[in-house]
Amino acid sequence: MATNTLRVRMGGVTWTTAAIGVSMVGSALWGIWATDKLLALEKRELVTVQLSRIMGDFIEAEARVGRPPDETKMRVQAYLQAVEASVEQLGRQGHTVLVAEAVVAGSTPDLTEDVRADVARRVGTMPDARR
Repeated sequence: MATNTLRVRMGGVTWTTAAIGVSMVGSALWGIWATDKLLALEKRELVTVQLSRIMGDFIEAEARVGRPPDETKMRVQAYLQAVEASVEQLGRQGHTVLVAEAVVAGSTPDLTEDVRADVARRVGTMPDARR
C-alpha cells in the first residue's frame, strides 16, 4: 500500500524507470562534453622546439662569461623557468609542443626561435646565448 501511494505521488513512474531516465540524461550530457573535448583536441597544432639547443647555447654563453658558481646557478634556474613558462604559453595558445630531438620525421613547424625570443623577453638582462 505504501508503494502504491508513492507511485501515485511520482505520477505512476517506478523507481527503476526514473533511474533509467536519469542515467540516459547523464549519458547524453557526458557524450556532449566528451565530443566537445575531442573536437578541441583536433584543433591543436603540433609544433617542435629544440629545447636542448636553447639550453645548450645559454649554458655555453654562461660558461664563457666566468661568473661565480652561485650566480651562474641562479641565472640557469631563472632561464629554465623562463623556458618552461614560454612552452606553457604555447600550450595555452593551442599548440602541442614536441621536443624536436624526439621527433623522427615530419613537417611540424619549428618554434625554437619564437621560444628563444620569448625567453629573452622574460629574462630581460640576460645575454643572447646564440652561437
